[in-house]
Amino acid sequence: MEALKGRIEMAILNPTLACADIMHLSRDIEEVIEGGAGMLHIDIMDGHYVPNICLSFEQARAIRSAFPHVPMDLHLMVTEPFQWLKELETLRPDMAAFHLDATSFPLRMLRSIRERGIRAGVVLNPVQPVSMLEEILGELDYVLLMGVEPGFSGQIFYEPVHEKIRELSSLRTRQNRSFSIMVDGGVDFTNGPVCAREGADILVGGAFVCFGQPEGIRGSASRFVAAIDTKKEEIA
Repeated sequence: MEALKGRIEMAILNPTLACADIMHLSRDIEEVIEGGAGMLHIDIMDGHYVPNICLSFEQARAIRSAFPHVPMDLHLMVTEPFQWLKELETLRPDMAAFHLDATSFPLRMLRSIRERGIRAGVVLNPVQPVSMLEEILGELDYVLLMGVEPGFSGQIFYEPVHEKIRELSSLRTRQNRSFSIMVDGGVDFTNGPVCAREGADILVGGAFVCFGQPEGIRGSASRFVAAIDTKKEEIA
């Protein structure tokens, strides 16, 4: 995807497949793409960093094989991100992010990901300040801001994260940086367009956006994409 090489002009929907129907995963992916999703979000959990297990690298490889034209984003909710570098190298997703508090060597991890031809990002949990990124901003391709505590879908968006989006967007402008801002967790039809207006480039949507909505996956995804595009147009 050309937009992923630099700054993204319009916010894009990045559906989290953790909320899709695992028994009809291929169908759900096709429908969300038809609804306008710009990429696919894969949550990898180890049961330690968060007390849960989600999709596996084996499933991610199957998805990559079936939908090679769609950018893939991996969210590593793991305690030892360095242990997953071989899997990342084999899979070669377009983007991969790890939690900043999961390693004492974030700079080395970022460089290790980028050396494998993958855009590298870090994740900030809801109460972690943007100031934690100060020393590594020059190495970041993107920042993933969690709108909820990681590990479980269906949680309500933590409102103070809006200020973090604005702060990070302002910092990006002042320092002439090119990293993207992704928001994940609790994103819905109300706060999603607001996040886009505040500077978010990529919005991870799940149960509140495109899965389990009354108009179906394709219809709800299309409605969300239209809503976030409208917010971007309002400030263009």
